[in-house]
Amino acid sequence: MAKKHVWIPVAAGGLALTVVGGVAIASAMHKNDVTLIVDGAATQLSVREDTVGEVLNLEGVSVGEHDVVLPAADEKVQDGMEISVVYGRQLSLTVDGEERTVWTTARTVEEALAFLGLDAADSKISVDRSTQIGRDGLDFDISTAKNVKVTVKGQATDLKSAGTVGDALAAAGATPDDDDILSQSADTPLTEGMSIQLTVVDQKTTTKEVAIPFEKKNKETSDLEKGKTKVETKGVDGLKTETYVEVYHDGTLQSSTKQSEQVTKEPVTEVTLVGTKEKAKKSEPSPSPTPSPSKPGGGDDGPPATGNTCKASYYWQGQKTANGEQFNPNDLTAAHKSLPFNSRVRVTNPANGKSVTVRINDRGPYIAGRCLDLSKAAMEAIGGTGAGVITVNWQVL
Repeated sequence: MAKKHVWIPVAAGGLALTVVGGVAIASAMHKNDVTLIVDGAATQLSVREDTVGEVLNLEGVSVGEHDVVLPAADEKVQDGMEISVVYGRQLSLTVDGEERTVWTTARTVEEALAFLGLDAADSKISVDRSTQIGRDGLDFDISTAKNVKVTVKGQATDLKSAGTVGDALAAAGATPDDDDILSQSADTPLTEGMSIQLTVVDQKTTTKEVAIPFEKKNKETSDLEKGKTKVETKGVDGLKTETYVEVYHDGTLQSSTKQSEQVTKEPVTEVTLVGTKEKAKKSEPSPSPTPSPSKPGGGDDGPPATGNTCKASYYWQGQKTANGEQFNPNDLTAAHKSLPFNSRVRVTNPANGKSVTVRINDRGPYIAGRCLDLSKAAMEAIGGTGAGVITVNWQVL
């Protein structure tokens, strides 16, 4: 029996080779559909690359040490895969005065604050919370809320506020004027437990009518015998309007200083006739003429003051002085801004040379250019009540 040739294996082998070659070609031609999301921007890709890193290189996406890639760069690419690249951003922060630098993948300030645990609603941020953070980063300040006490006109309020003393005052509903007194400047950063005091300063202008005492004058006459007098013109007091500036701290009067005065009615001098005619009987002694009455005050005979020169005013309202005494306008006292209480000060009016020694028992005056506020008696002693404000020399004894 003749041997038969069997071709099937060969044919089968050839077919197998053909199939294997087809698989290799199909594998080389296969692409995977992936979604590449770079910082929130998505791109659909069909790629033959094997790993995530190769896909990034294909698309020219470079990543640094602070950037995040998911899945990792060495992960194999699979069909339908989503590849995410989030860039790191540098934040330069100042938190309650302390500087720090951090990296974040957040794209807004609000997201970054949440990641950092600094997103308290009552914190004060120097930029809007919705601000976008670019690839070049962002600088901003954070002021966290502090527990503080704000006292306005003696009324204390406990509150929680961030920022500065000015922010705390605004939270307390207080708006200081330029002349109000703050325990700290408005731009002082808040600290935990800080106590803030606002003293409200008000100035008021008042006026009052004051009598001007009439003067007395004697006039000799031969129509009357010596020793005889007769009022020729009756004296009449004049009238003037005095204007004062009163300074109040939290509603309490601190000082009252005369600013000006205007005479509305001139006084009439009283004229008394004094007789000079000799009596008929020469043997009887002639009476002495009646002397003119002396004026109040007049200073003393001590040496004049030297060393200091300034403007001085005077006051007479019955009130408590700064050292707790009851003010007496007839005492020789004065107010000064800083001299110790009970200091003795010599005051001289260079216009007439009259001097007086006063004791410091009050504070003031609070008008620029003035250093002394004398009692009415002290000003009368050196002849200054007519002017209201005079230039004086003074020295501490």
